[in-house]
Amino acid sequence: MSYFKHIKQDVVLDTNNTSSTNLDAGNSYTFTGTASSTLGVVGLQVGLKTDQNATIYIEESPDGTNWDISYSFDYVASKGGWGETVQATQTYWRVRVVLTGTTDTTYFRLSGVLCPIATPLPSSLSEDARLKTETTITDRENTGRHVWVSSTNTLGINTAVRLVGTTFDGTTEDYNFWSGVYTGTGSGTKGGEIKLATGTDAASTSQYNTVRKARFVVGSALNLVAAFKFNDTVTEADNIRRIGAYDDDNGYYVELSGTSFNVASRKSTVDTVISGGEFNGVYGTTWAPNADQYYKVDIEWTPIATSFYINNKLLHTKLGGHQSDSLSHPIRFENNNYNTNATDVAFDVYAAAIMRFGELDTNATYKYIAGASTTVLKIGPGGLHAVINNDNSGSVIIYDNTAGSGTIIASIDLAKVLGTLSFNAPFSNGLTVVTTGDGAKITVTYE
Repeated sequence: MSYFKHIKQDVVLDTNNTSSTNLDAGNSYTFTGTASSTLGVVGLQVGLKTDQNATIYIEESPDGTNWDISYSFDYVASKGGWGETVQATQTYWRVRVVLTGTTDTTYFRLSGVLCPIATPLPSSLSEDARLKTETTITDRENTGRHVWVSSTNTLGINTAVRLVGTTFDGTTEDYNFWSGVYTGTGSGTKGGEIKLATGTDAASTSQYNTVRKARFVVGSALNLVAAFKFNDTVTEADNIRRIGAYDDDNGYYVELSGTSFNVASRKSTVDTVISGGEFNGVYGTTWAPNADQYYKVDIEWTPIATSFYINNKLLHTKLGGHQSDSLSHPIRFENNNYNTNATDVAFDVYAAAIMRFGELDTNATYKYIAGASTTVLKIGPGGLHAVINNDNSGSVIIYDNTAGSGTIIASIDLAKVLGTLSFNAPFSNGLTVVTTGDGAKITVTYE
């Protein structure tokens, strides 16, 4: 004989926490539910569909007055409807919805449901029905990323190595690491930060750059991290303030252009700008900074994608390769007036660096050079490891360039030294070795 038990749940729509009334200035762009008992309830279910970004709070209380537990969730209108189930742990609950902006909703559909039997697990599982975990615990910006485990069961872990960039301690500028470029009354002042100002001459500009580039190594992402502040007023017509990893020809940056905060990539001097209204991150399609407020920006790039973060939350990801003709870049920030604008605009940067998620050194290579010659060993950034002198004859000059001119790394009289000279010196533009004397015989190791 077979016996069957049929369980029918008494699932109840909680009218205290359900609403279709639009949010506007009259209700302070906020919905606040009324306390409802959770006795006999396991699952608290909430669903929302509206056309404006919001923060949703599922709150619990022991007495209907003190809301001791609060779960917050970001609602991004561009991503469609949202739903969540949490476990009831207190005697009462309520739902609050607060718009992140001040634009009226044109539709608002919120439902709160009390469920006596529920299993509050993630709604998305892995392909083999296992629970998923995230690579970051908060903000949910990296849910599509995975930790790599090798075939020999070792975990792939990368260290973060600073390549270029520093803090700006003191008031004396260090031109070994940074250089400023100014026109008109544009200026850069160091004092715990770099303050770029345009001054009051029309169309004045100010720009600050690292002397060296950060070298990209295939298999390791690069990440620019910087702290900045837009002073006085954010809105300034005919002014552009930028910060990023870029130069005149290539790179990636964020900018405040007039009233629009944008992200951009540059390829062979041509900029591709993605404006507010087109973003795809957790902030929704738009984001705007406030005056005199500190922000942290991260720009992470690989050969096939660039991601832009503000205060550790994803603002936008641009997928696709060949966004820039180079992947090795310096740091640059600038503050430029144009079209005869003569307003003195200030822009502060408090620290900036480019980090590599991977080891500092890669496997080196070598070149044996005999006799007088000019030998280009590498185009682009790299590292000079050592020069091995095989004979006491001739001389050699080593340049950070793709030709036998420019910045000298070392000048060596080979007749005075025999053996290995260690350098471990980074170069930014290229590596060229010029030897003189028919008897010169050297081996250069580099990467």
